[in-house]
Amino acid sequence: MATTTAMSMRAISTTVSTKTTRGKATRRSTVTRAAFEGIYKEPHHGFSNEFIGETLEAFPDKGIADNLEAMVLFVAGDYQILDVRAKSEIEFIGNYPRDQIYGPKITEIPIINATRRYDSEKGEKVYVQEINADFKAQVEKRFPDKETKLIIGCSDGRNRAIQALETLDEMGYTNIVGLRGGYNLWNRQWDSKLRRRNLPGVFKEEYQHGADGC
Repeated sequence: MATTTAMSMRAISTTVSTKTTRGKATRRSTVTRAAFEGIYKEPHHGFSNEFIGETLEAFPDKGIADNLEAMVLFVAGDYQILDVRAKSEIEFIGNYPRDQIYGPKITEIPIINATRRYDSEKGEKVYVQEINADFKAQVEKRFPDKETKLIIGCSDGRNRAIQALETLDEMGYTNIVGLRGGYNLWNRQWDSKLRRRNLPGVFKEEYQHGADGC
């Protein structure tokens, strides 16, 4: 596996975009807001026909999706979410929706296993990590169709998500998209029923970090 910390978001996006153009099905040219009825009834909430259509046309070629784009792909674009965080982290921090409507579209397969153990020197519990050697096998078992549409997310859209994108790309998956900001930013913006916590004009998204990522 290539070293990910030295790769920029643009490089990852370009790599994914280039290789995902092979064998993909023709995308719908006409879209409606029907999939968003019951969640967002007003276009000014961000999900206009124009925005939905442009988003569905842009991916997976664009490579990395922000929260609004990812929500469109998830609700209206037949994309599923692959959460690559460790089970212990999901239990401690939180999870994507697990209800009957959206739960089946969420899969949790850690790219790195982590357990919280007490460190006597630090006087607190810390995460002890190790690579999940079965990651590829688990992904292929869950998603045997290499054209399955997948949004890849870790905690913050940085190292693990990029590692997973690289790995799935090498495995031949053609419709893979990285989630910018990962679960942390997703949870900041959407509640468990996929409603926006802060509507436009109240909340301004700002995401910064010092390392390359998605």
